[in-house]
Amino acid sequence: MQEIEVSPKNNSALIRAINTYTNAQTDFDVALFDLNQDGLKDAVVLLKGSNWCGSGGCTMIVFKAISNDRFQPHSKLTVTDRPIYALSSQTQGWHDLSVYTRGTGQVLLKFNGVSYPSNPSLAAQYMETLNQNGNKALLD
Repeated sequence: MQEIEVSPKNNSALIRAINTYTNAQTDFDVALFDLNQDGLKDAVVLLKGSNWCGSGGCTMIVFKAISNDRFQPHSKLTVTDRPIYALSSQTQGWHDLSVYTRGTGQVLLKFNGVSYPSNPSLAAQYMETLNQNGNKALLD
């Protein structure tokens, strides 16, 4: 599986996309990883701060890379926390994800043809070992 680029905060196109999405400059953590096998690294962004986090976790946005210098919001997930993994398994051409959500634990998120599920706390628990061959920690 490919390498992950963590915290590429010098990517001006991505920062513009995040600031446009949030309508402000917001603190965030980010990892770039090609989730849909199109040769472009998509962005998994975990927003931080009281506007984006609550007792269940924080908001996570997946930005699809349209080109090397253009990103568009793809999926919005609430109640999300670390660790966030890209799994070796795929659904409809997109890597499955596993995120932690408070009260449920580590869950499995599968792409539904349009987006990832918006509320991870309703997803099935991920019962396998996260560090197994082929899985990649995006934000650990």
